[in-house]
Amino acid sequence: MMTDTSINPVSPTARFQSLDVLRGFAALGILLMNIPAMGLSWDRPLPPFPVRLNADWVALAIQEVSVAGAMRGLFTLLFGAGMIVMLTRPDPAREEAAQRAYFARCFALMLLGVANFALFLWPGEILFTYGVGGLILFLFRKADLRLLGMAAATSLILMPIGIDQARQERMEMLRLADAATAATQAGKKPSKEQAEALKTRDEKMKALTSPETRARERATRTSYPALLVWSMEKWSEISFTGPFTLAFQFETLGFMLIGMILFRTGVLTGRRSRRFYALMAIGGLVPGLILRSIVLMTAWQAGFVPTAHSATLQLWLYQPGRLCMTIGLLGLVSFLLKIGALGRLADILAVVGRTALTTYIGQSIITSLLFYGLGFYDRFGFAQLMGIAVLIWIAQCTFSMLWLRRFDMGPAEWLLRSITYGRMTPIGRRIPTDDAPPALSSSNSSMA
Repeated sequence: MMTDTSINPVSPTARFQSLDVLRGFAALGILLMNIPAMGLSWDRPLPPFPVRLNADWVALAIQEVSVAGAMRGLFTLLFGAGMIVMLTRPDPAREEAAQRAYFARCFALMLLGVANFALFLWPGEILFTYGVGGLILFLFRKADLRLLGMAAATSLILMPIGIDQARQERMEMLRLADAATAATQAGKKPSKEQAEALKTRDEKMKALTSPETRARERATRTSYPALLVWSMEKWSEISFTGPFTLAFQFETLGFMLIGMILFRTGVLTGRRSRRFYALMAIGGLVPGLILRSIVLMTAWQAGFVPTAHSATLQLWLYQPGRLCMTIGLLGLVSFLLKIGALGRLADILAVVGRTALTTYIGQSIITSLLFYGLGFYDRFGFAQLMGIAVLIWIAQCTFSMLWLRRFDMGPAEWLLRSITYGRMTPIGRRIPTDDAPPALSSSNSSMA
């Protein structure tokens, strides 16, 4: 007698509303961080200098304090949770099939990452990194909470250490430049080494912000052959050859591991109390906002010209601040969902969460058409780009709601699942499934 060891995706009726809401929130929010590098300079996506109290710099300050990195952090936590969902099967035979599908999914994500930079021209994509991180994450699928916590802490600690080692030469240059500035202010003559360091820093800043540099980048990013080469070079630097590539992978792995912990303890699935989520929001947002504000104020006082002090604070406070803000936003959204304060917005976010991959890739497509195809690259200010992001949100929410009225999943989700499970998954009709993980039964998805 033959045993059916095939595996099916989780049915639409066996989902956690909280996971979908959080995923939708993160998928939309991540655009706030990406769109400046999409519509402005890649290396220096800042408002025009000098720093002043206007709409663009205020928008940047709000972005840096509230969402910088936190949306990507939340997105990454949810990927770690998704691993457990995918690998939790009721018997050994189907567990083996689930593992094969999981590896296929990781490689499919890597391929989608390549498509995102090569076809949709967004080199800052995260899907390739998620695919690589997923392969590593598989090693921890049966680890207990203690081991997951230790591995997550180790990964996050190794990130700033790796970055610190990779930029020792730059930090020494900044220290000497700062010493030259201090000597000049004190009426003393800087040493030759200090003067050269100050000159080097100023020349690099000028090269990044000069009209000539912006004109060259504009020409590159509005001419398709040159744009494709540019996208490939920037993506390769992030994914393979850059000094921070390994550190970025450690960061991703650390957040994925935390996501596994939060899923297993019921935090991501809405099983904890209102009081728990309220304390989680306060305990995350308060220190996160303080740490972020310290970094922002230091950079603002220096006119966003890098100094050894601001670079050190950015290195060692960014990750703790990012983790706190991620946890705080997770707690805040979960609390609001728990008490019913989100209302209709919760349904909209849940719909976007079911099409999160389509939403994420769709942002690359929309912005490429807008900035490159229609020629609006470097034509909007920072605050205007935030407004454009809101308009894109409205369009994507509308699309997701209309699409899911007819189909079970978004087009990108359909493609990913078809590759993952080795067959063309029906997209337009609901297919009952009896092999969803026990933890995903619809009875467990209530928000009571």
